[in-house]
Amino acid sequence: MMDRAQRNEKILKTIAERTKQALTSKQAAREMLIKEGIYTKKGKLRAEFGGGKSGGGKPASGKRKKLVTA
Repeated sequence: MMDRAQRNEKILKTIAERTKQALTSKQAAREMLIKEGIYTKKGKLRAEFGGGKSGGGKPASGKRKKLVTA
């Protein structure tokens, strides 16, 4: 069993490898974003990331929404 530091090192290595693969071409980047669920299969940004009609993106007025912090 690996400890936390080993696990984190492995995670960071995997992220770096996948990032390197995604940066090889525009097509590779698009495929990675679709595979990760950020883009739809049609190449559109998913609603939860600001695409579509969820109201998640920038408001039409161009003003950003206020963040409420507790």
